[in-house]
Amino acid sequence: MKKIFWNTDEYRLRAGWRIVVFFFAVSSLGLGLIYLAQSILGGRPAPGLGRELVMVGAVAIAATALLPVGRRLLDRRSTVSLGLHFDRLAVKDLAFGWLLSGAMAGAFFLILFLLGGVTINGSAGKNGPLVAPLILSFGLYVLVGWWEELFFRGYIFDNLRDGLGLVAATVVSCLMYGVVHSTNPNATILSTLIIVGFGFLRLYGLLSTRQLWLSMGMHMGWNFFQGPIFGFAASGQGSFKLLTIELSGPGWLTGGDFGPEGSLLVLPILGVSLLVMRWWAKRTRPDIHSI
Repeated sequence: MKKIFWNTDEYRLRAGWRIVVFFFAVSSLGLGLIYLAQSILGGRPAPGLGRELVMVGAVAIAATALLPVGRRLLDRRSTVSLGLHFDRLAVKDLAFGWLLSGAMAGAFFLILFLLGGVTINGSAGKNGPLVAPLILSFGLYVLVGWWEELFFRGYIFDNLRDGLGLVAATVVSCLMYGVVHSTNPNATILSTLIIVGFGFLRLYGLLSTRQLWLSMGMHMGWNFFQGPIFGFAASGQGSFKLLTIELSGPGWLTGGDFGPEGSLLVLPILGVSLLVMRWWAKRTRPDIHSI
């Protein structure tokens, strides 16, 4: 019975149980921090950027604080070994990932515009504040990209690979990422399948560089550019948008209320991005075997 839970050779919990324990620890601390923040603020914040920042910030703090604990006590590994070695190359990865995701969102907008699927009706700043919401949105999506990559491509994937091997872990990780986002507002079967593809895109950033920074930069930038900058929904969510746009056409083409991740047009963009990431990895890390 003990062998079901405990790996006697490695003297630690088996991979699946490590994931379960870490998941519940992060969830519990995150919910506790949300409750604490609501108590300090005098109640639940009204829907909008403030509320999103409170909730995402709480989860990000929980994941960041518990990651070293989970790595040491559960995994018997270092935190840096997840792909968190920070140096000058890490900064370049973050910047390149950010710019690449901006190009992806821009390409989607341009293609949809040329097809007549999107019209610009106006822009923010005329009837309300501009700078503060843009900065808050930037902070929000940096936090989202940070904690989701730590959690999904960092801790969970590393343990899945320990327990299942690389191929099975990749499949399970990507499917898990799609299922999690299937609960987002306005999600569809198509958007869930495309999110699985985005899961692989982010995972490829880790596998090709052996670090999380490229994936983090892409995650942070993609949400920021598709939402606040170009005016689409970001995985079915988002409050502030620099551009006011109107979509015309079927949801499978425009992405509808879920955003670009619900559109078939984003698939060739994903393919090109994978090739660009491969080029970047070979350029910056010629000593790493290409995958």
